[in-house]
Formats: sequence, C-alpha cells, structure tokens
Amino acid sequence: MRPARLALGLALLGRLLPAAEVKADRIFVNGLVWTGTGKNAEALAVRGPKLLGVGSSAEIRKLAEKHTDVVDLKGRLVVPGFNDAHLHFMSGALAARELDLSEAETAAAIEKAVGSYAASKKGAAWVVGRGWSYGAFPGGLPDKSLLDRAVPDQAAYMTSYDGHTGWCNSAALLAAGITRLTKDPKDGAIVRDAKGEPTGVLTEGAQDLVTRLIPKPTEEDRRRALEAAFDAAARLGLTSAQDALFDIDDLPVFDRVQKGGGFKVRIYAALPMEKNPQADLLERYARLKATYRGPVLKFGAVKGFVDGVVESKTAAMLEPYVGGGTGELMFTPEELRATVARYDKEGYQIFLHAIGDRAIRLALDSYEAAARENGTSGRRHRVEHIEVPDPAEIPRFKALGVIASTQAFFANPDEDTVGIYSQNLGPARAARAMPFKSLDEAGAVQAFGSDWPVETADVLRGIYAACVRETAEGLPKGGWHPEHRISVAAALSHYTKDAAYASFDEDIKGTLAPGMLADFVVLSTNILVAPPEEILKTHVLLTVRGGDDTYRAPAF
Repeated sequence: MRPARLALGLALLGRLLPAAEVKADRIFVNGLVWTGTGKNAEALAVRGPKLLGVGSSAEIRKLAEKHTDVVDLKGRLVVPGFNDAHLHFMSGALAARELDLSEAETAAAIEKAVGSYAASKKGAAWVVGRGWSYGAFPGGLPDKSLLDRAVPDQAAYMTSYDGHTGWCNSAALLAAGITRLTKDPKDGAIVRDAKGEPTGVLTEGAQDLVTRLIPKPTEEDRRRALEAAFDAAARLGLTSAQDALFDIDDLPVFDRVQKGGGFKVRIYAALPMEKNPQADLLERYARLKATYRGPVLKFGAVKGFVDGVVESKTAAMLEPYVGGGTGELMFTPEELRATVARYDKEGYQIFLHAIGDRAIRLALDSYEAAARENGTSGRRHRVEHIEVPDPAEIPRFKALGVIASTQAFFANPDEDTVGIYSQNLGPARAARAMPFKSLDEAGAVQAFGSDWPVETADVLRGIYAACVRETAEGLPKGGWHPEHRISVAAALSHYTKDAAYASFDEDIKGTLAPGMLADFVVLSTNILVAPPEEILKTHVLLTVRGGDDTYRAPAF
C-alpha cells in the first residue's frame, strides 16, 4: 500500500481518536497480505475490532508501542476472513450429533455403517443419520429393505446429503401411518414401487410425515452443538456466514451462546418466506430486523424454495429429464410473483432456491416484476444455487442487480455428480452445470457458499473444486467441464468481498483496509501461486475476528 493511502486511513481514524492514542494493539508483519482491493501489502495493524493500517512492514511497525503484540507472519499469506454465503448453521451443528454417511460410497457400506450405529443405540426409539448419496444406489434411490435389515427393531430415518430426500425403514413408516393409501402432500411425494407400496423414500415436504415424530434435541443439546459448530467454523477460517433458513425457535440458543462469548462467526440470517404473509408475521419479522442489526447477528432477508434438486428430479426444468418428468414447483408462477412483490415492498432481501433452468427463469422474472410493481431498486435479491441455468438467463443477473449465490464445492465431480446428476440431465445440460466462469464473465456478483451440512464448509476444498473441477484424487482427468473453471483469486473474491456485498456489508468487511473490521485468516501456503494440488494440503493457521483470535493452530 502507498504511504499516502496509509496516511489517509490514519487521518480518518485520527478524527475519532486523540493523536497520541492512535497506536496498534497488534501488528502482523513480514507476510503477503491479499487485501481484496487490488493492492496487496506486507503487514496489518489492529486496534480494537478494526484495522488501523495496512501497508509495508516498516510502515506498520511505526504504529506499534511498548505493549503492542507483534506477530511475525514469516512470509505467509493473509486473506480477508472467509464468509460462507449460504449455509444452515444449526442444521449443521445438529448433524454432527447424528450418524454421518457422507463417506459411505456404496449401498453395502451404508448398510454396514447404519447397522453398526444402530447397535450402539439399542434402547433408543429412533436411529437417525444423514449424508447418503444417490449414486450409492441403482437408479439413484434406496429402498426400505436395506434399512429393515440394518435396523430391524427400531424406527430409522436417514436424510440424503442434500436434505431434499428422506429414507426410512418399515418401522418408521408404521409409526407415521404411511401406507399405499396415504396421499402425497402438496409439496412432496411418497415414492412407491410398481405395486403402489411405499419404498421408504420421501421427497421434499413429504419428509415431514416422519420427521415430525423424531424427538427434538433439548435447548442444552442445541447450545452445545452450536458452540462446537462455531469452533469448527473458526478452524476453517470462517469469520462470517449467511444462514439461508434461520429457525426463529433457535434464536434463544444463539442469544445464549453470544452472551457466553462463544459466537465466533458473524451471522446474517434469512427467515422463512411464507406464501401470502399475514400482518402478524411481518410485524414479528420487522421486530427481529430492527433488534438484530449486526455486526454479530443480523436479520434482513427471507428465503423461499422455487424447486427441488436434480438428483431426485424435483428441480424444475424447461425440458424433460432423461427418463421423463420436468420437476416440481413449490409456487405457481402467480404465487411466486405475488409473494416476492410483497416481501420486496416490505424492504426484505429475498433468497430464492432455484436449481433448474425453469425455476431460475421464474425467480428472475419475479424479481423483475417486483421492482417494476413496487418501484424499488437496490434490494440485492438473490438466486440460490443456480445449478443449471439457461445460458440466456445469465446476463439478467447483472441487468437486474441480482446476486448469484452459488456453491463452489458443488462442482466437485464425485460419483453422484458424474453419475446420477449428469445422467438425469443428459450431456448437453450437464455441460452447462455450475457455470462459475460464465457468471463472472457476464458481470454478475457471485457469492460462494457451501450449503453446509449438504457439503463441507471447508473453504479451501471449495476453492479447489471451483478452480480445478476434479476430485481430490484428480478425477476425471482434465476436469469436469473445465471450461467453467475460475482462478484462485476469483474464488477468494467470491468467498470474501462478493459475499460481504451479498449481505450489504461491503463497507465493513470482505476486504482488508484501514477502518474495516479486523477479520482475516493466515494460511500455511500461498494458494495464489501454488500448484492446484497444494490447495488441498493448505491449512488455516490463524483466524482473527474483530481483532481477536478465534482459532490458532498449534504449529503457528
């Protein structure tokens, strides 16, 4: 950074503090600071929760005094704190208490894992897990018979890795009263075999028929899980996150953790977007929005679902899937336009889950109609996931000022992606899935998230997936549709600067400059210049949020 800019930053802070007091609490020197502003530096100075200076090591050392903590970075890379633009914090926290099936890649491995876990839960009414992949089963969906073998004497329920499909055994179906005569709910389906018998698979809202029976964790259970999740997030370099569907019933737990000092990640939360919202709901949301305004916890958005997912053929498509069907819409086009217009008029930012090309088009149409009807602008509405857009829709993101909220790790070409996912779409549509580069080239603001616990919240693994589009084992050779690869610098921007913009926080975080929040991460490797395979070997050495360490690796 040029001395003139450093001087300007100090001058601005000097208006707030007596000149004699403008000294740093901590300085970090001898590093490579990727500021996100286009001008890199060597060192940082921190005073309180904000950055006092960013510049050369010599310049920053001048801001130290006798009691200033001096940290030698030894040439390591410093980047703005990671900001996951789409996750589900409490769901991820609670998922850690259940059986994790994410590493079981075959039906046999899943049966063994479930059976072993059930044996350890003898006496429990329910055996619960999540994380199974569609690609583990012929045709993409499991059957109750496997769970009946693994768990013969207890009710069992396993959620798919994406959360859009549930799988239960016969005991769970019996407990829920689900038979061949049970009608499908409006927002989901009971999957049936050729004879009309339930297979044990429930898609979308049909899952509620069973999940409502599973005992809920206590508030103390949730508090412990949430604190552990904050610790885990800090280890991954997260200083901010955007909760894509916040349950108001969890608010007392978040308040309790914040008062206890365990709130290590800043949260921007989206509340459920209900159809035809009534005055009492809007008043409740308005109170939350006025009360929680950051910088630790902030409300200001609502989240709705336009469609489902590709794997279960519930994502809404313009043309049929291979084998038939065009997916499901959670709103009619008329309902969606009316609902979006109402929340837009009330001043909310709107997140719309839209994966299929038809759903993405309807989401953009609804935002365009709301702006026209209400005369509003600058809402920064968002489309979440944008997995298979029609290329003609991509320029509309910039034109409408809509945020492209995408998930970097979704481009990881595991067996599910190159198998069930790609097979359902067919080659032509699979070739345009997760088009990160096209969105960038079209000038869209693209914010990266993880959708944790659907996928890992490890930002470094997400960066690798977006930039390489190969598995950790290097498959497929040459990458899965490598034309959509982006640079490491672009991916970092999407996890920092662009994610901050997506939550209206670009003036306080997302870049490293004087006056910004002192949220940053020290990495073990300079991923900007290292070979791609080194990204997966890189570790977070230090996470700083508001000037305080939230995680420090033993080796640092």
